[in-house]
Amino acid sequence: MFFSLKKKIMGHAIAKRNLEHPFDFAAAEQYTLDGVNDPMVNNSYYFSAHNEHLSFFARLGKRINQDETWFVVYVDGKLYSLQQEVFPAGASPLRVENKDGKWTVSYEGILNENDQICFQGTFVARQAPIDFTSNMPAARMATGMANEKWSKAFFAELQTISGQCHYEQEGILEGSFTLNGKAVEFSLPCVRDHSFGKRDWNYMNNHLWLMAVSAPAQFNYSLVSYPALSVLEVGNYRDEAGQHYMLQADLDLQLVANGTIPDELSLNVLLDNRRSIPVQAKVLAGVTYHFQDGQYILHENIAEFTIDGKTCRGILEIGFNRDGKRYFNQRNLTEIKR
Repeated sequence: MFFSLKKKIMGHAIAKRNLEHPFDFAAAEQYTLDGVNDPMVNNSYYFSAHNEHLSFFARLGKRINQDETWFVVYVDGKLYSLQQEVFPAGASPLRVENKDGKWTVSYEGILNENDQICFQGTFVARQAPIDFTSNMPAARMATGMANEKWSKAFFAELQTISGQCHYEQEGILEGSFTLNGKAVEFSLPCVRDHSFGKRDWNYMNNHLWLMAVSAPAQFNYSLVSYPALSVLEVGNYRDEAGQHYMLQADLDLQLVANGTIPDELSLNVLLDNRRSIPVQAKVLAGVTYHFQDGQYILHENIAEFTIDGKTCRGILEIGFNRDGKRYFNQRNLTEIKR
């Protein structure tokens, strides 16, 4: 079946499904692991907050058997990070709680080898949440599907991907921390991310996530490869013109296909208002995380961005399966239609 026809068929079907099954934000906010008995089901909370002097990110990935935990502060050009990646379920020193509709993040303990920190922050929403399933243009998922050979097995395997709920929200993270006795108050542009459902890290081939945030603007570009879906790209950009969603990007996929962290990346993003914006990212510092006994390696990097001529900070996250032969399913990337 021709690519354009496959894309059209799936675009209509996905748009219809999204209309019939709108994202339930209130229910998603209340999700817990109560009643879950599968260790592959995850309930993950992530916060990433930045300005030109200070960067912070934290992740609490709850499972019934463990807590995947990140906590990083980058200040005055030095990175401070929690060294232990996994804790027994319920034992993570990172606390993420919803109090009266506001999310709080707190941590007290050691970073690096012997740096002491006490951190408390509260997230205040400034924008509506963005659901990665229903808010993104149907054409993005349809494009990814149209690049694959269709069969009963293909559509059955897609269910492995569709079981995850993933949404983000932009706001402000306000609070204070004391690092080695020095007190710092902050109010940082922030993106919080919540995802839940089955997440088998070993099912991912490789991925890239670019996220930048500032008071005037926020940017997201997400690229992921699965055995069932070689390339899936989505994104969004908010500035004074409002929130707009990505229709297409021209990132050179070869740059993220060799298992290494790129020092710099650049791409152009076409938005749904037909505006094209140039994006550059440069890595400043980062931490490497290991999932499922090293089956999947993820590099979380703080990066400096220039987006449509404006400079800000954010994240260049890139990950690779331990099996290097799986990147993009070894497809000829020049033949992938985007």
